[in-house]
Amino acid sequence: MNNSLMLKLIKENLFNVKDYLINNYKRMGLNEQEVLMLIHIYNISLTGENFLSIYQLQDKMTLEFVECSNLVYQLVQKNFLAFEMEIDEKGKRKEKFTLEPLFNAILKDLHIENVNLINKQVDLTISSLISILESEFGRTLSPLEMEMIKMWFEQENYDSEIIKLAIKEALIAGAYNLKYIDRILINWRQRNLNTKEEVQDYLNSLKRYENKIKDTI
Repeated sequence: MNNSLMLKLIKENLFNVKDYLINNYKRMGLNEQEVLMLIHIYNISLTGENFLSIYQLQDKMTLEFVECSNLVYQLVQKNFLAFEMEIDEKGKRKEKFTLEPLFNAILKDLHIENVNLINKQVDLTISSLISILESEFGRTLSPLEMEMIKMWFEQENYDSEIIKLAIKEALIAGAYNLKYIDRILINWRQRNLNTKEEVQDYLNSLKRYENKIKDTI
């Protein structure tokens, strides 16, 4: 989902902002008072009101007026809240609040969360491949070999299923080393084989060709 669509969902209250804040405020750099204040301000925004009254906020919290005012200032300083000047229908200048900075902070945090999740998944996949290779090779992989496996994911962006097929082909050939597997992966990429299905089709065509050659001998 792209950022503009996610931002639209947040603004239209189709994304549970309050639950997200409660579950993730610490990672976002907020404390308990700040997140509660933000939730109160968010609730005010849902009514269509864009004028912020410190007295109104004070009624909702166990804080004095000055403390509430300072807390709002902290949220502005931390870039979770902003104020804008507008001219009303009577030509008077009026200060309104916007939660646009909060919504952008949520988008940023969602991105970080997704990246962390992807990294965890990659780490699990790398660990799984190391276990497979050590089992097949009958030995512990060296640090350099482990770095090569990591490079396949982080630099070359190879699909894990394609790597497993390359391992299988290397074992069939009796090649118990990562350099051979790496050459297979490079060869497949040069042939523009980017999915498991494309690689499998290519391998099947090779087998058919080999069988055809055998039949003619």
